[in-house]
Amino acid sequence: MPGEPSISALLPQRKRLIRRIEEQQEELKMLERVLESLSEQLSRDEYMLGEIDSALGRSPQLCLEGANLRLRGQNLERVAVSVLQEERGSNAEVHYKEWFELLRARGYMVAGKQPVNTFLAQIGRSTAVERVGRRTGRYRLAKVA
Repeated sequence: MPGEPSISALLPQRKRLIRRIEEQQEELKMLERVLESLSEQLSRDEYMLGEIDSALGRSPQLCLEGANLRLRGQNLERVAVSVLQEERGSNAEVHYKEWFELLRARGYMVAGKQPVNTFLAQIGRSTAVERVGRRTGRYRLAKVA
């Protein structure tokens, strides 16, 4: 038909569109990862603000979880494992002092006269964690069977 583009003229345009769609899909995936990360950080920050406000007596009601801001026992283990997973991933190795500082950076406090020793004792007996080498002070999350 007269006035219709030929197939040979449409093929290059089709290839350009396919390439642009693939690029846009990759960019969308990257932006979704950024959005998810930002959303998680916002949730953590809002939670910590609530905990701080509770500790300062600025919120109308102290939440039960915030009544004791110092971590110990299984709660310490649960939070420590979660923080390591979020900050470094499943396979990362970390020195216990660095791991302890990751907790502190998130606003957590560990109970005990020597909090770093309390932390080390708790992660040392955790089944969710394994030592890396002998006497290195390095740990990683245990592989799930």
